[in-house]
Amino acid sequence: MSRISYWLSFFLLVAYARFVAGHECWGGWDRKCLHNITRFARIAALGVVHVGTEWWAFEIVAIVAGQLGTIPLAAQSVIMTADQVMNTIPFGVGVATSNRVGNLLGARRASGAKLAGNTAACLSVLLGAIVLAVLMGTKDVFAYLFNDDIQVVRLTAHVLPYVALFQIADGLNGSCGGSLRGMGRQHVGAAVNIISYYCGALPLGIYLAKHGWGLAGLWVGQCIALYTVGFAEWAIVALTDYEKQVENALKRLDSDERAEMGEVGDTAVDG
Repeated sequence: MSRISYWLSFFLLVAYARFVAGHECWGGWDRKCLHNITRFARIAALGVVHVGTEWWAFEIVAIVAGQLGTIPLAAQSVIMTADQVMNTIPFGVGVATSNRVGNLLGARRASGAKLAGNTAACLSVLLGAIVLAVLMGTKDVFAYLFNDDIQVVRLTAHVLPYVALFQIADGLNGSCGGSLRGMGRQHVGAAVNIISYYCGALPLGIYLAKHGWGLAGLWVGQCIALYTVGFAEWAIVALTDYEKQVENALKRLDSDERAEMGEVGDTAVDG
């Protein structure tokens, strides 16, 4: 059924772009579309690493949880299912931030791009705080949505505060990661993720899990990783030289496009 849903989603998006909104940008096939394909592919590959390094870390946690026993695995399934739903909030903010920051940099509006990045970070903190409050208020009964085994419910209630605690950091990770992708700096986010998750938090979480902490130890590690990533990326976004990022964005354009942007920019200044 999931494959049918994906294909249906694809065809509906194509139909929307063709018949409702999007066809205005389509000028037909042209060899010019291949001019920057190498650079585009490199940025796309780094984007996969940026997003994937976080998702892969959570999958590793799930694998380790399966080695802790039936009850921890059941509780992990409850927590992961819920977290995947909650993650759509910061991920959505990140997608919007990426588009907004990228558009403003392309329009040579450095101050606007900086404002958009910082505004998205503040919004993500607010949304994360709301999710945190909801999880903390329902932690003792939350697992009943998925499972009626009292042991699973109790273990989930024990671990859920750690999951709730990193919602603010997860929001920062989503929004600031979106800002970095909008700048074309996916490699920075990927490096932060790799160092935070794989060089520190995951080994620590696995060690704690196998030395008395159980499932909670794994999520303590994830919590540490997300706060490290979230605040590191926020610092990078806040301290970025956006004028330089405007220059970098224009360098990615073809010479004809740069000339056109220059003419447009000169006209806008003269006006």
